[in-house]
Amino acid sequence: MIDLNVANFYREAKRFLAIGVPILGTQIVMYGLTTTDYIMAGYYSSDDLAGLGLAASIFNPLYFLTAGVMFGINPIVAQLYGQKSFEEIKLKIRRFIWVAFFIGFLFFLALSNAYLIFNFIEAEQNIKQIAIDYLKIISLGAIPMTIYQALRGYSEGITETKTVFLISLAIFLLNIPFNYLFIFYFDLGGVGCGYATTVLVVMGLICFWLITLFSDRYKETRLYGKFINPEISSSIELFKIGIPISFGVFVELSMFSGAALIISFFGATALAGHTIALNLVGLLFMLPLSLGLASAIRVGNLIGEKNYTQANYATNFSLKISLLVASVNMIAIIVFGSFLISIYTDNSEVAMMALVLLYYAVIFQIPDAVGFSAVGSLRGHKDTFGPMVNLVISYWVFALPLGVYFAFGDGKYVRNQAEGMWIGMIIGIVVSMILNLRRLKTKKNKLKELF
Repeated sequence: MIDLNVANFYREAKRFLAIGVPILGTQIVMYGLTTTDYIMAGYYSSDDLAGLGLAASIFNPLYFLTAGVMFGINPIVAQLYGQKSFEEIKLKIRRFIWVAFFIGFLFFLALSNAYLIFNFIEAEQNIKQIAIDYLKIISLGAIPMTIYQALRGYSEGITETKTVFLISLAIFLLNIPFNYLFIFYFDLGGVGCGYATTVLVVMGLICFWLITLFSDRYKETRLYGKFINPEISSSIELFKIGIPISFGVFVELSMFSGAALIISFFGATALAGHTIALNLVGLLFMLPLSLGLASAIRVGNLIGEKNYTQANYATNFSLKISLLVASVNMIAIIVFGSFLISIYTDNSEVAMMALVLLYYAVIFQIPDAVGFSAVGSLRGHKDTFGPMVNLVISYWVFALPLGVYFAFGDGKYVRNQAEGMWIGMIIGIVVSMILNLRRLKTKKNKLKELF
């Protein structure tokens, strides 16, 4: 006879795999878009690689501060889907798409005027111009990106994560020839990546719309029908859940982007090395990230079903598996770090800088993975404001100030300034893990009272 705990473990693992594997695939291929951009731009010139890294330090925070509000759709739909409130999902998503139009327009305005930020950045003019031109082009895809994110949140909330993965995979595969066309054939360099991304985002949105319109997988919650006007109450609900998520991610990314902007003061070699190391760390983080996102859906579904015991079990499952995955990532960095860096660049100085920073990344693999698992489970509770406050404390009170302190310590603490910023990031990530685990424990105890 199978032990009940073992049976429950396998049952939960099966559910996480069904939800999480497509999410992992989506995260990998979407992150692969950025990786492909960096690699192909790097082969064009090191300045183009640095320019894209600088542009990303502006684009990513702006994206999550605006379009990131759509992340609030996922936990809202997840709980409604657990309750089998299909009609309510239909109404809410159609109204949320109105919000997506508005947020997308704000995102467009932010990107198209991002050149103003570069007046305060001390970097080589050629690198800044590449970043400015890239952001101007990609701003044309701002509204399609935001609507796409709304449809993605809807799809993942009803556990249709496979559809999102397949669309993302198609975009990734097309990105390589499109990049080649714009970067090398039209001789646009790193700016060509902006053209390729904008075209592919529009194509992806059209594809997503057709699938949700015709696929039987969406028949229970079919969105399209009678025209529905925007509704204030639905917008407020989305903002209450989505703004803390988006601002929390903005705070986290501002730490990494702030590090890039500060490191840009130390020259193109330091910035390129930082860009490579950070990109590799992000790629390895895809698995714990996917576990956290899957936990948000799974926990949200179970709370919607009022299955509180299993919701807490799913939370613990996510935390333990995240710990295991982070340990594997640590080994991967130590063993394969040099080889992975060689894919990005053949410049020995840039490669050495990236390798030094990558070894710092070994230290924060576990706190980063476990901390995000906790954040994911909290989202399943529709608790997003508390984690946002925790991120503000962790990254703006600890990480960035301490990073600047160590970076400008004139070699007193580290061998180079870039290392100082990474030490600050490590401290912030550890603080974030501690604060969010404590909050999650409180949420789990409240569910126990409902057993």
